[in-house]
Amino acid sequence: MLVLLAPMAVGAEFSHGPYAGAPSRDAVVISWAAAPLLPARIEYSPRSTFELTGTMHSSILVPAAQDGDETPTSHVRLEALDRSTDYVYRVVLIDEDQETVSPMGSFSTEPAADQPISFVVLADTQQQSEAVNRLELVGDAIAADPFPMDFILHAGDLVEEPLQSYWDHWFASFAGMLLRAPLIPVLGNHEENHRSYYEAFSLPPGDGEDGKRWWALHWGDAVVVGLDTNVRKASDYIAQQRWASTHLAGPEPHKFVIFHHPVFVSDAARSTGSSLEQTYHPIFVETGVDVVFSGHVHHYERIVRDGVTYLVVGGGGATPRSMGLDRVQGSVVSVEGYFFYARVRATSGRIDVETVSVAELFPNGTVARTEQLLDAFTLSDGLPEENAVFALEEKAASEERVALEENVAFSVWAVVAIAVGVVLGIWALLRAGSA
Repeated sequence: MLVLLAPMAVGAEFSHGPYAGAPSRDAVVISWAAAPLLPARIEYSPRSTFELTGTMHSSILVPAAQDGDETPTSHVRLEALDRSTDYVYRVVLIDEDQETVSPMGSFSTEPAADQPISFVVLADTQQQSEAVNRLELVGDAIAADPFPMDFILHAGDLVEEPLQSYWDHWFASFAGMLLRAPLIPVLGNHEENHRSYYEAFSLPPGDGEDGKRWWALHWGDAVVVGLDTNVRKASDYIAQQRWASTHLAGPEPHKFVIFHHPVFVSDAARSTGSSLEQTYHPIFVETGVDVVFSGHVHHYERIVRDGVTYLVVGGGGATPRSMGLDRVQGSVVSVEGYFFYARVRATSGRIDVETVSVAELFPNGTVARTEQLLDAFTLSDGLPEENAVFALEEKAASEERVALEENVAFSVWAVVAIAVGVVLGIWALLRAGSA
């Protein structure tokens, strides 16, 4: 009886993470939260060394966070790393004689010039009330994707509200994805510019609040500029215009931008209007931006304006919405009803983008897993190339529309001919009777 009533020992657990952020040429930040607050050890090694020896090359001891700390999340910067190198890491919680070892994660340092760059983009993950955890569906699909990932971009609305319960659900749902590569998000409107966002993530060098509200990642032959479209002060927009102009005017041949609200979209109810078009579009045209990623609208759309490709990628798990009947000028592809993410690969003179579905939401509310290309295209030296997959699908759809229109036209004329015949027959009978 005494044994049964004795308090059970509770082992250490990771409540969030581990996960990586703020990658650079020779450093990265490893983050995690654990209960209880314990000292830890980060073990890390070049992937090639670990695969050859089965042991971690280096380790660093981290003292326990204190109860009075502003946030229980630990952020530890690993420095003096080799450039253009794939690394593996794990975090070990130390509880006296017991150790809790995390799953193994990975990250890469900045590649040298002329080396390929690959990353994944998603947005609008948010909480949902349905039984199926769509966030986990998307996260697990990204985690299992053999596509190489230097980093993962998130275009905002990570959570429904910046409450601890929502963050707990988010981190649990994306645990596998977060081990694949460093996560680099921007603020959505649902984060409400809350402290919890700033406390959770380590971002590339930036400016604004905490030096994190907008940022820029210079990565080999590419630059990615992250902005905050939730700001209300004119001074913040002016500061971001200057920030974008400065960082997009560099020597990198591939230029990407990410923020939450779309500049152009075929959804009048969710459109930001002309403000973002006037604020940023001229800068993107002048500096030769290749692709702009945004979310906020829960569907997929590719729009091309003045040589800049805009992608709306709000398919990370939030409930899909229907688009308007009319498509905005420059809309090339628009798809609704799916949960998805985009894969991007940039090589010398070329950018390839594939948008991959994970699941489909049907009108009755059921969710079915599906894996297909919603869109795929190539930018070659900044100019779009016709994509075979999309071209074939569009051709088939066009032929189907033409056939349908021809059938409808034939049916209408057939009905008219029959009606005329009937009228003429009745008229002839009436004349014969009167005669």
